[in-house]
Amino acid sequence: MKNTSKKVLFAPTKAINMQYTLFSKNGFSIVLIFALLVYTVGAFLYLMEPDATCYALVSMEMYQNLDFINIQLRGEDWLDKPHFQFWVTAISYFIFGVNDFGYRFPSLLIFLMGVYYTYLFGKKFYNAQVGQVSAILLMTALHIIISTSDVRAELILLGFTIFSLYYVASFLEDKRIDNFILACLGMGILMMTKGVFTVIPIAGAVGLQLIFSGKWKAIFQLQWLWMILLSFLFTLPTVLAYYLQFDMHPEKEVFGRTGVSGVWFFFWDSQWGRFANSGPIQGQGELAFFLHTMLWAFAPWAFLAYYALFQKIRQIIQKKDTTENYTLYSFLSMFLIFSVSKFQLPHYLNPIFPMLAIAVAHQLVQSFSSKTYKVFQWIQGVQVFILILTLGLMQYFFKATWFHWDTSVVLLLSLGAILYIYLKELSLLTRVIFPSALMILMVGYYLNRDFYPDLFAYQSETQVAFYIQKNKLEESKLATHQVVSRSTDFYLKRTNQDWNAEELQKIRQEDWLVFTDSNGLETLKKTGKEFQILHTFVDFHITTLNPEFINQKTREKALNNTYLLRVLHQDIEK
Repeated sequence: MKNTSKKVLFAPTKAINMQYTLFSKNGFSIVLIFALLVYTVGAFLYLMEPDATCYALVSMEMYQNLDFINIQLRGEDWLDKPHFQFWVTAISYFIFGVNDFGYRFPSLLIFLMGVYYTYLFGKKFYNAQVGQVSAILLMTALHIIISTSDVRAELILLGFTIFSLYYVASFLEDKRIDNFILACLGMGILMMTKGVFTVIPIAGAVGLQLIFSGKWKAIFQLQWLWMILLSFLFTLPTVLAYYLQFDMHPEKEVFGRTGVSGVWFFFWDSQWGRFANSGPIQGQGELAFFLHTMLWAFAPWAFLAYYALFQKIRQIIQKKDTTENYTLYSFLSMFLIFSVSKFQLPHYLNPIFPMLAIAVAHQLVQSFSSKTYKVFQWIQGVQVFILILTLGLMQYFFKATWFHWDTSVVLLLSLGAILYIYLKELSLLTRVIFPSALMILMVGYYLNRDFYPDLFAYQSETQVAFYIQKNKLEESKLATHQVVSRSTDFYLKRTNQDWNAEELQKIRQEDWLVFTDSNGLETLKKTGKEFQILHTFVDFHITTLNPEFINQKTREKALNNTYLLRVLHQDIEK
């Protein structure tokens, strides 16, 4: 009798296949096009303080100075993130110019590569259906949508993490040298983006897969040593650049001390030091932080994820699981390390979302019973209702006007498609996935088209740059005092001076423009210098929204003021 076990292993049941057929014909294409539309609208937004503007400014200085060795921020040596993101962004500036799109383009491109490899992984180790659902879950996770406009290094990490895992897993199957080299290249880029810790999801996936499958001899094969050596060989551009910038110049002062090694920082302090809370940048950890953060970061799929992970782990314990477990082990290894670390931020989850999406998609397509589908149909339906309600309330409280006309059109089309799915009683899989995907993308479109553009009116660091340009003020005479204003530099395309109180006191012969906050205004008054307030800006840290700010009736209480001053050359001390 012919053995068909492999076909059973990687193919869905006939019932699920029939359910999926209606969904796969148009659903994936619609979600993909809608997601690309949302990302495109977000690609032209202004940049948010402080992280995105910081990375954009570092890349701008690299581009303007034609210096791809030294990482500098406002003309000072900067030791925080490795080089890769700045390199690709600086190259993007050569193509698109120093602008918002130019900053986001390389990260978005690498993210879309990550979506493609998420699909490829699901297709290779399961089938095309799992691959498509995996890609949909990844593209429509809320924090992913937010991160495609507020771009940081994690989009690059996401793309090359699933890229590397795909080629490592492929190499273990076929032993092809090209898969081996591509896996090492991906891991090298990961390390050049944010340090050595970034390869933990790949190492954890392979190591745990070999351990729990009982392949102990495979753990000690020489191929792993070659993989480590080749991966580190690909990081040599960053190691060399750090050596030239810092190790060859021990006289440079970094973090308040001299003799700082850039190479040591790269291999240890940049990330391992954060986990151990022993590096120059420290934080406070909470064991359950990422567990509850995932509720909104992976929305609207978080409840599906919790259930799917529980099912997958139970199947492994009961030895009923016969599929790949790279994705589960990859996700869990990094998730647990993040949870016990002392430095935690929501966007740290982004690089392991592809593996989570694949693990959830596998359970969703191949393992859910009809009863389970019906339960999650209601859970997802409630979330769709909550998202619709939230979108309406956000607009009402924030602005109390109707949506832009195109937002209204997209909203009506989305709601029409959702109603069609429910009223036509399409397949259970369709009703679980498609309405939630459409609605979360609708929220993303609203954020990028309606909400964020109005929000930037309260990011005074950006608005002061536009005010200076509009009124044709002399940009070379601008200095900042007691404000972090990297976006000011970025949109003026120049590095402006940052003065402390002593430097402010030394102004003598020329009129200077000073951008400062209320405390800086008081400091200037104490110097006895004559000045005039050219403009008063309203200011709010827009990456830390709260109900008081969102509600237009209470917003004024949440706002601060910043000022553009002209300090006159007359000095009353004379």
